Amino acid sequence: MAEALEQIKNLRTLADLNPRIGEKVQIETKSPRAKFAVQLLGYREGNSIIVSAPKTSSSINEGARVTVRLMSGNFICAFSAKLLKIQNIPYPHWHLEYPKETEVRRIRSYTRVPVNLVVSVDEFEAGTGLMHDWPVTAMCKDISLKGACLNASVAFGKTGDKIFMTTRFKVAGVDQVVLTPAVIRSVTPSEEGITKIVSHGLEFLELDEETHLMLAGFVYQQFLIETGHMEILGV
Repeated sequence: MAEALEQIKNLRTLADLNPRIGEKVQIETKSPRAKFAVQLLGYREGNSIIVSAPKTSSSINEGARVTVRLMSGNFICAFSAKLLKIQNIPYPHWHLEYPKETEVRRIRSYTRVPVNLVVSVDEFEAGTGLMHDWPVTAMCKDISLKGACLNASVAFGKTGDKIFMTTRFKVAGVDQVVLTPAVIRSVTPSEEGITKIVSHGLEFLELDEETHLMLAGFVYQQFLIETGHMEILGV
């Protein structure tokens, strides 16, 4: 999935990326080898970056070099930094060296990420589907901001038909239920052992802002997990 990351040459510093305070940050250390989930508390260009202190980091000392990864919008930023100062007053936090240069990449909007989501499919308008008792349960095998691939034991309809897809997933540990209108772009029957499977390629129709944001958060989260750039961060 590396080709889904696009290098951005005109975004070279953290200030260019302009991450929001409270963004999730991953700190990776080599000795001991560990990853920590923290939050961005602030930064001053050319001076330092302030992050919340990891809950279990007693073996990390000032002067250690760490790898920092954070996500802002649909951009991933990574850089190496020295741990300048460990502070416990008025609350535990770290000062990290401000990077002179960062690696910034953009996640392309058509990137599909593999998933195993149980979804519910319903007809777009009463009586417009091919058959059956609605809703139909299906398995979502991959998803992007533009569409998804669903496997089911029956066909939802034919190419060009519209459907509604409802699914539940977690973004940053919070349950979300999303209803997305979509159009069927492909219908491909196949056999998996003795089981008949119908694969459906869907293109999402225009989504409202809230649905788009929830879907984007989930897709980017799964992408980061798949590529090893960031784990699910419970911060």
